[in-house]
Amino acid sequence: MVNFLLSFVILFASTNSNIDGFEGKIELVQESCYETSYFTYFVKKEKVRIDKFDSNHNLNQSMLINLESKQVVVLSPSKKLYTKLSVNEDHRTSPENFTILKTENSRMVGEYKCYQWRVKNIDRNTEVAYWVSQNNYYFFEQMVKLLNSTDRTYEFFEKIPETQGFFPMLSIERTLLRKEKSRLSVVNVSDKKMGDNLFTIPKDYELVIR
Repeated sequence: MVNFLLSFVILFASTNSNIDGFEGKIELVQESCYETSYFTYFVKKEKVRIDKFDSNHNLNQSMLINLESKQVVVLSPSKKLYTKLSVNEDHRTSPENFTILKTENSRMVGEYKCYQWRVKNIDRNTEVAYWVSQNNYYFFEQMVKLLNSTDRTYEFFEKIPETQGFFPMLSIERTLLRKEKSRLSVVNVSDKKMGDNLFTIPKDYELVIR
């Protein structure tokens, strides 16, 4: 009986650790023929903050996302303004033109072993290859579902089934003739505690009604 209870406690602790998910910072760079942008994701439980920087590392925009309340707020640091986005949970793009392939191809992206998932849409002349790492990145699947109407890369990723805990360490968008359009690469992942102030609207910011 004691052994059973001990096993149960260990199992519960392990399961609960997975539920807690990732907390920390993920830094990315997005490159295309036209521009280079930088992103930083801050994650704490059900809260996500995305900072977007231009090629000179100037902060252009921040997005505060609450995965529990399904609220998305966009901050404009230069103007000290913020707006609340209307989230359409029923938004879905037609799935029949998407071809999804989860391959066994693997490679190291930085220090992470990743597997290749590919999503193709012939009508859009586009294929996105995701090199994904599995860990405790449970926030990402929920975030994608919330933001899929605003970003093509998110839209393609959302078509993939069973993505719980995965995060794309490298995403490459190409034409069907293999010409690269853009890539989004993770350059650093930091597991550490995040302060609550990162996920709050600054008091001196003014609300803009859209």
